[in-house]
Amino acid sequence: MAITFTWSIKDMHRVVETGAVYKVEWSCSGVDADTEVSHSRSGTYLHKVSTNVAEEKKVYTILDEGTPSLGSSSLDFFISGYTKIKPATPDHTAAGFKAYADLTEADVLAWCKADGVGTKAEALITKSINSKIAASANSTGMPWAAE
Repeated sequence: MAITFTWSIKDMHRVVETGAVYKVEWSCSGVDADTEVSHSRSGTYLHKVSTNVAEEKKVYTILDEGTPSLGSSSLDFFISGYTKIKPATPDHTAAGFKAYADLTEADVLAWCKADGVGTKAEALITKSINSKIAASANSTGMPWAAE
């Protein structure tokens, strides 16, 4: 059993002025060569930036609904030494930036498959195809109904 995977880009979102691509919609399909059983998945890649945070203050307000006379109180605490990752538009002035007009499908697929996403998508497709093949080995019905 050999599964062939086909990756494709369905759409890309960009800032026209800078050519910065910040969102990509992708699809991956797999087909088993022996049985022609197939399955596909799709997803979204978001450009992300990471920021090292030396220290950040978090404030939580605690409301005591059972005893209105107590009002509310807040709890302050600090978190230090971590990395915050969030979606962002790519910096078009950064070294290594590649504008929309200069991108190839291979470039964009590499972004989508990064961080284990490609491996995970292909593993889930493989699992689904194997389940479909295993299920086809079973049958329902009555032997006298086939006459």
